[in-house]
Amino acid sequence: MTHKLHEKSHDFTITCIYIHPDYFDTLSDGQVMYHQLSRFTNQYNIPILSLNTSTLSYLQETMHLISESLEQFRFYKSGIISHLCNFLLLQITDILCQNNQEVSICIKRTDEIFRNFKKLSSHNYRKHHDILFYANNLNISTTYLSRIVKNITGHTVHFHISELLCTEAKRLLDTTDMGIKEIADELGFSDQSVFGKFFVKATGVSPLKYRKR
Repeated sequence: MTHKLHEKSHDFTITCIYIHPDYFDTLSDGQVMYHQLSRFTNQYNIPILSLNTSTLSYLQETMHLISESLEQFRFYKSGIISHLCNFLLLQITDILCQNNQEVSICIKRTDEIFRNFKKLSSHNYRKHHDILFYANNLNISTTYLSRIVKNITGHTVHFHISELLCTEAKRLLDTTDMGIKEIADELGFSDQSVFGKFFVKATGVSPLKYRKR
């Protein structure tokens, strides 16, 4: 999911941190944390959580520590960053649990399937755009997978695959000099025309116009 900032006030500041979904698999409480975070982000079109001053300050300090550690440490940087990220995620998960106490922290079978679908799609969306591939790898029917994804997120399997494809297409158009045909091949489209139609439908403009904007 991506969001675009259209307007901001004069005193607006933002700090961002991106954590790959696979990272949760390396944490002892990763499944519980991912469950809480995904339930929250999938519940709202714009997942924003308002914090009180003390909680905000605490989270900012942790993020500042992560930023400083990236510059400060050398030999044990990976371990230090890993522990700090784990600490930050536990803080955020705790805040979500406090604000959404009616949401169970137990991981349901359907949530586990959805989690595995997200992980599977993040690794395979370039080559596999069809629901059958994901259903087969999860050992469930396409109908059941469709129902789970729709119930949890409100969107179809096709929507989630298209989001990944569109985000990657934009990244390649923005940050590389790859030709449109090369990008189409990279993302598993049968030809440039099919990719072009997909991109226009997703963004409203052609890949070439998007690159020249």
